[in-house]
Amino acid sequence: MPRNRLQKQFPILADKAQAVSVTTRPQLLDDSFLTPLTPVSTAFINSMQAHSPQSTPKVALGRTATIRSVRSFDASDSSPDSKQSSGTIASTNSSTSIGSVGPATHNIDRTDSPTKSKSDTMPDGPNRWSASSIRVIEPQGDSNVLTEAADADGNQWDSTIGKAGLGKTGRVINRLVSENDALKREIQIERLRAEEAKQAAKLIEDKMERMMNEYEGKLLEANVTKTLLGRKERQVDSLTAALDAEKKKSQAALESERTWLDELNRVKKDSKIQVDKATTQATLMEGRYNAISSHWRDQGDQVKRAMTKMRGEIAKITEERSGDDDKIRTLRDLCEQQDSNIKELRREKDEISRLFSEYKETQEKELHHIKTNGRETEAEQTRLLADAKETLDKLRWALNVKNNVAGAQ
Repeated sequence: MPRNRLQKQFPILADKAQAVSVTTRPQLLDDSFLTPLTPVSTAFINSMQAHSPQSTPKVALGRTATIRSVRSFDASDSSPDSKQSSGTIASTNSSTSIGSVGPATHNIDRTDSPTKSKSDTMPDGPNRWSASSIRVIEPQGDSNVLTEAADADGNQWDSTIGKAGLGKTGRVINRLVSENDALKREIQIERLRAEEAKQAAKLIEDKMERMMNEYEGKLLEANVTKTLLGRKERQVDSLTAALDAEKKKSQAALESERTWLDELNRVKKDSKIQVDKATTQATLMEGRYNAISSHWRDQGDQVKRAMTKMRGEIAKITEERSGDDDKIRTLRDLCEQQDSNIKELRREKDEISRLFSEYKETQEKELHHIKTNGRETEAEQTRLLADAKETLDKLRWALNVKNNVAGAQ
């Protein structure tokens, strides 16, 4: 049985199955996102060996020129999918190395067919697989454990070809490992930059939110102050109107009092004159009565009844006049009160009409802004959905490039 002296399996981040499972997860710029790398083909390794300074192969012609499998330090190798992919890569390398047995010049003259890396096939535009979103699985163990594992794996090389650091294959492996470490360092740097950008954006967002809160508080305070000022102005107007009404009432009362005093004096004078006239008339009538009574004693009772009736009618007319005066005063006060109420209602009606017109204009403006923002939001969402669909189609095509492109590795 030929010995697999140069068979070595390179650690990769994830195989094709893991790449498919990762792409099905709805995650954007997540720290746990893994970018799958394609396995290195045998032709690519042979091309690197052909360009090395040492052209004489160290492998016998009768043995298979495969790479020996070495345990990976990546945490993703512990999964069943990674183990299955490792076995697939090892079997592929073994089957490919059988056809590569021959002289060293045959390996040098072969046509190089290195596969393109994923960074060459990705679009230049920003997407979810850009440099800022690349994530790798770091080793979970301690550095001492990794060093011991590396020493143990280094001791597993065949004694006929020496350690991994000797020979062309060792140089290739060391170069690949150094490139992998450099890529990991770059990824770590980009991750730190992304974290710094996130922290800066968060600080700016907090500052904007604080400023918005302060602005809303000041705006609310201004609205409250404006409302209170309007209320005070309305109270001042109402009190001013009430004061004017009271002044008018007091002036009217003074005028009425002056009029009634004049009327009282006039009535007193007239009453005195009438009393004098009545006294004179009574004296005259008494004389006549005495003269007549001597002649018509029988008509005395009738005259008394007539006098009593006239006195009652006079008292009744006087009482009705007093009641009419009270009613006139009551109606005058009621008219003044109704006049002030009508003025107040007219003022409130004008104020309500003005407020309703302002409210209507405000509602129309807000409805116009809402419609405009809705159309802009709908257009933006349509554009984002189209970009997401295009990116998803490109990703599917890139993942199925082996099935879509003939001869792709």
